[in-house]
Amino acid sequence: MLPDQIASAVRHHWWLFLLRGIAAVAFGVITLLSPGATLLVLMAFIIAYALVDGVVALVYAFRLRPLFDRWWMLLIQGVISVAFGALAILQPGLSIAYIVVSVALWMLFAGTAQLLLARVIKTMGGSPRWAIVGGILTLGLAIAAVAFPRATVEAVLAFIAWFALAIGVVQLVVAFRVRSLVKAPI
Repeated sequence: MLPDQIASAVRHHWWLFLLRGIAAVAFGVITLLSPGATLLVLMAFIIAYALVDGVVALVYAFRLRPLFDRWWMLLIQGVISVAFGALAILQPGLSIAYIVVSVALWMLFAGTAQLLLARVIKTMGGSPRWAIVGGILTLGLAIAAVAFPRATVEAVLAFIAWFALAIGVVQLVVAFRVRSLVKAPI
């Protein structure tokens, strides 16, 4: 599309930004007011994703078997994913554990990366102090995420809610700015 065509499409569909903003703000407010319901939806999404991802991996494993000598890796991934999804249906707490472990692993990798960065900074002749502090704090948060799973899940839900609110407000501002451009003389 040409820039003029894009501008025309944005002018004519400014209300889509408005709808996205309203939906995001509503989602953020609902998440803040009813985090339990949001957690249930998130748990259901994790279960559904694990099942769909597992089935797709299994299909790929069998279809790629003649072409891909490591097809069994996809098979293992598919079996694990389907098994996790099925077990999480029976034990929904597994999907909460998935959230906690995901956050902890993310922080573990981020902390390790910061410590490796500190080494690089030191070899470049700089002071690695802040990278070390950041790495240690992030590793501490990884440990805390596992030690306090409830707080971890609450923090994830709060982050989702505030992110949705922020994005929603931005979308509302964009919608009204674009709408004002539509009404402005060209």
